[in-house]
Amino acid sequence: MLISYNEACARDCSTLEQDLELCERAGFDCIELRLDMLRDYLTRHTADELAAFFRTSRLRPHAFNALYLYPEFLSPEDDPVRQAALLENFSLSCRVGRAIGSEYLIVVPPLQPDLAGGPYAGRWEDTFTACVRILTRLSDLARPYGMKLCFELVGFERSSVRSAAQADAIVRAVDRPNVGFVFDSYNMYLNGGSNDFSAIGAVQPEKIFAAHLMSADDVPPDQRGQDKRRFCGGGAVDTGAFLRALKDAGYRGIASVETFRPEYWRRSPEWVIAEAYRTTRAELERAGCLC
Repeated sequence: MLISYNEACARDCSTLEQDLELCERAGFDCIELRLDMLRDYLTRHTADELAAFFRTSRLRPHAFNALYLYPEFLSPEDDPVRQAALLENFSLSCRVGRAIGSEYLIVVPPLQPDLAGGPYAGRWEDTFTACVRILTRLSDLARPYGMKLCFELVGFERSSVRSAAQADAIVRAVDRPNVGFVFDSYNMYLNGGSNDFSAIGAVQPEKIFAAHLMSADDVPPDQRGQDKRRFCGGGAVDTGAFLRALKDAGYRGIASVETFRPEYWRRSPEWVIAEAYRTTRAELERAGCLC
């Protein structure tokens, strides 16, 4: 597998310009671009300038992160202002993706909007219907740009799609070549606190478009937030087992390190990106998955 960097790791202490320079220096093969950081970059530069960077760099653009769905999106009940904002994020990904050669967009299922609101309140049947409808429509819109949609299960209780089986049911129902998965080691662990990643082997292997790799603090279930993610090398998530499950399923693509850790955001971007590369490379080597 190739090694990719997700810009969330140094989100609050870096910029896209810094991330590009530091990722190239560290040795990363690819970078996963955050849409908010891309928008910030485009206030100072153009998409053509970003494309020019990638033409002369060994660093490759991998994916855009992320499009956050909600159940009413693209339906007659949708709020026009909210719909326009999300469609603009989608369009930005497609336009810039075509310019720079990035062909993947991470898509997140509906979440409980209230951070303290408890489990997702919707019914699975309604979630399934909405996600299939939305992904089918987005598939049509993405096809002219060569963009592929990476549907990501999110394991905590605020998510409407928590398991690989649920995500697989949705992707199979959509049945489009440009709609597949991104599997995230921590999101899979969050669904029950288990390091059993065998569910990866049940999906169509050609539908695994991307992987997010990280461990997490070993804390009680009620403290397992996204801020508990940490780089590989210890922690609660058996990242080696996750990588071996991907390898056994036939995946040979990109492993992107993704954390949302405030402790890292208080460090320098130089430290974050160097440490992200060192720890991710070491874990891929240990698992026998490094290209």
